[in-house]
This record gives sequence, structure tokens and C-alpha cells, in this order.
Amino acid sequence: MTKTFSIKTLGCKLNQYDSSLIAGYFQENGWKAARFGEPADVVIINTCTVTDRSDKKCRNLIRQGARHSRSGGVIVTGCMVDADRSGILSMPEVLAVFSNREKDLIFEKINSQIIEPALHADTVMIQHDTAPLPFGHTRGYLKIQDGCDNSCSYCIIPSVRGKGRSRPFVEILDHGKKLIDSGCPEIILTGITTGGYSCDGKTLPDVVEALAELEGQFRIRITSIEPVHVTSHLIELFSHKKVCSHIHLPIQSGSDKILERMNRPYSLPVYMDIIEKIKEKHPDIAIGTDIIIGFPGEEDVDFQGSLDAIHNCGYSYLHQFSFSARTGTPAASMGNRPSQKIIAERSLVMRTLSEKISSAYRKRFIGIPLECVIEKNRNNGIFTAVSSNYIKLTLMDSPENEKKRGTLSMVTLNRTEPEQSFGTLL
Repeated sequence: MTKTFSIKTLGCKLNQYDSSLIAGYFQENGWKAARFGEPADVVIINTCTVTDRSDKKCRNLIRQGARHSRSGGVIVTGCMVDADRSGILSMPEVLAVFSNREKDLIFEKINSQIIEPALHADTVMIQHDTAPLPFGHTRGYLKIQDGCDNSCSYCIIPSVRGKGRSRPFVEILDHGKKLIDSGCPEIILTGITTGGYSCDGKTLPDVVEALAELEGQFRIRITSIEPVHVTSHLIELFSHKKVCSHIHLPIQSGSDKILERMNRPYSLPVYMDIIEKIKEKHPDIAIGTDIIIGFPGEEDVDFQGSLDAIHNCGYSYLHQFSFSARTGTPAASMGNRPSQKIIAERSLVMRTLSEKISSAYRKRFIGIPLECVIEKNRNNGIFTAVSSNYIKLTLMDSPENEKKRGTLSMVTLNRTEPEQSFGTLL
């Protein structure tokens, strides 16, 4: 009987890549993937530990996963293992734990029935024998970097992911070719500080440019990078037909006082100058951002600064987060925190503004054909499309939808609603 496995992934796009890597080892050796929640011989939880709330969610999923595991327990990996290895091992539902640098070993240890791996302390990125194809997704993640050398006061990631280290340039190109040859329509570059890529004398723009020159029907998405990593070379590359017109630049706050308390590596004027340079070259580009509400010390004037910055930047969308103290970070011990009532009030104001700017950006493209990746939701069977400038559309019913699934195709944006956009496949 064919053995089965399931993986539940939490957190960032880098975790999605890592889960694809793990799944690749199992599938290459004849195992069949099951959905999380279905009975499986092996259940793996790939954790996130960015906040204390994330830890709580992971623990709940560990307990849930054990109920669907034929062995009665789960394998746990990811950042939460690096943050609290002994705590995870103390849970009765946990069979074994694997740190981020041990993820490569999961299949090997399970296959040989050895489930207590040794802890590695490598300071360079592990070179994989396999280049994972998309797992549970149409678009493919390509990991180019891991770790972080920043020290943002609210973030625990550097202590669990380690120092920044970059994947060999040749290995990235080889993986990109494999994704293209498999028919992957979009390659999403991922890492913890993707913009800080530096290896073999190459930087992020060199990676993007080299991948974009490969043959095939595909495109490249850069997604989230630190604002200070935006260069003139990178800005120019958004003109390339194979580079998505989209970038995510976290601002976190529109107040220099709060940015300093966060230990962010830029001031507001520096950030605004970067946005202006991008918009000058590419006025229609989608720019997204992250913003934290209620950081310790945030007063009304600081919050108003964030609102003003969002108005001035012309974002296409934003992700807002209420401050949640992460144990083990400097911000967790900072005083002068806004009350939960104030945070809730500010969050509502920010959410209203977020919906307004997102709707305004999407309405600019009504009636315009957009190049999209066609996808099908595994849960409800609805066809969707993701444009180069990161507009997500629900497709109107058509027999052509299935034929175009997994391809780059043109879609006309018909109408938008506050939470959704609709389009028709051309």
C-alpha cells in the first residue's frame, strides 16, 4: 500500500518553499500527498513563531494533526523549533522535531526510522540535491536566501533563522530552469531578506535579470524586500516583460520616532524617496506594504503620520498588524503601550483606509486586459487569476477556464467590490 504524508504550513513564503522541498523528497520516493486533516501515515507541521499568537496556533495544529496521523503523533519543523525546541518536544503529540537547517533530513530520518536528528550549526546555506516543484500551488517558490542580519526590535526571526546567507547563483538558475521546464507559469523569489542576496559577486538584480533571460513562458515575482535594498538597477528591471509589475516594501510606521524604536534601517524621508523613484519610472506598478499599529510609544501624532504616509505612497494594498509582543525581543519589554481599545480604534481607521486604496487601485484597470496566472481553488473549485500587478480576480464561468489552468493568459477586469474583483478570460 502506498504510504501517505501531509504537511501543514504556517507563516511566510519561505516556509511554503521549504514545505515544497520536504514534499519533493517524499513524492520522489513514491509517497502520496494527502490534504491536512485527512488520515496520513506521516503528518508534518511547518511552524511560524513570529508572535506569541503564532506559537499558540502552531500548538493547536500540532494537536489537531496528531488526531489524523496513523502513528498518533506529528513531526514538527520550522522557526518554532529553533525558538523552543525542548518545549515542542515536551508535547505528547510530537514524535520528533527538525530545525530549519534540519528540514532536509526529515524524509531520510523517517525512511530509515531514525527520528532524532543531530543539531547542525552550519553558517552557510545547505545545497539541496533536489529543486522542489510547486506543492499545493500553481505558482512556484524559488528560495534564493535565508536568515537576517537586521535587528528590528519586534522581530525574533534572526535568532531562529540565523544570519543572512545566500544560495549559490548557479544553483538558483538551475532550479529556475527546472521550474520552467515543469510548466510553472510564475516564479516567486523568496527568502527572509531577499533583497540582501549576495553570492558569487551577484546581487538580487543579477538574479532577476539572469532568470528573466531564460527561455519559456513564465514570469518572475520579486515580492517583499527591505526598502534599503531597492537599487536603480532593480527599478529598471520592472520594465522587463517577464518581471511582474509588483513589489512589497514594508514601511511598518510613518513616524520616525517609532521607526527608531523599531530599529528599522531607514527614516521616513528615505523611504518616501524610494517610493518616488519607483513611481517615476513605473506609475502603474503595484506597491504593497506592512504596517504595525499600536507599537510601544505610538501616540496619536505617530499614527496620523502612518495614515499620511499611506495616502502619499499610493499603495495598491497594505497588510496591517496590531502590535503583539514577541517574548524574547526588545519590544516585548518596552513600556508606554497603547491600550487595546486605542489599538482597536486605530485598526478600524486603518482598515477603512486600506479598503479605499485597494479599491481605487483596482478600479484603474477596469476594462483593461491583464496577463494573469490561471488557478483553481482546491477547496471550492472556483477559478481565479493573479495579474502581474497582483490583482486577484474571480473568473466568470467559462469552459475555457479549465483549459487555461496553470498558464499565463489574458483576463479582462470587469468589476471590483471592496473585497473582491471579477474578470473574464479572453
